[in-house]
Amino acid sequence: MEIVRQQPAFCIGVGCSAGGLESVCEFFQQVVEKSGAAYVVIPHLSREHPSKFSSILKRYTEMPVHRVERDTVMKPDNIYVLVENTMMYVEGYKLKVRKRYASEIINKSIDIFFTSLADAYRQHAVGIILSGMGNDGIEGIKAIEDYDGLVIVQDPKTTEFNILPKLAIHKDDPDAILPPPDIARFLLNYLGAYNSTT
Repeated sequence: MEIVRQQPAFCIGVGCSAGGLESVCEFFQQVVEKSGAAYVVIPHLSREHPSKFSSILKRYTEMPVHRVERDTVMKPDNIYVLVENTMMYVEGYKLKVRKRYASEIINKSIDIFFTSLADAYRQHAVGIILSGMGNDGIEGIKAIEDYDGLVIVQDPKTTEFNILPKLAIHKDDPDAILPPPDIARFLLNYLGAYNSTT
């Protein structure tokens, strides 16, 4: 049964850095059902060079994919992608965008987004950590967990760069640890169970 809503019931944050593009594409290739959720992808990007992340992702999904260059109201079953030299956070059903400050030498874009996601969506927040380096996202998934949201981490054995997923597993207690295609199936089952009761 197709879910039709004006506002997303859930917001799914997808964070990644090195090696993440392939994982993101594998994930969205398997998100084949409408669920009423909005999807927000937070990759680590160069400050200076225009990103092709969203244009590449469009090849792997039938959902609309948006480069978020200005404040944007989220719609269900749409994908929103962070752009270069910006930070993004959630207020209500709106994505707010600001420039990345010169002082933000260490990229914390995943933590900034996930923490705001937890505050805005609480138990309807989902944080997904895919391939990457460093520790950006660890504070964010803890915030999501504190509000009883869902946390899923890519199986480190299936990543190109496994430092971030391994750290996420070590520092947190994710609800699932799976390869990207299985993350999609797990998530759709989770959202489907919620939709069947509402």
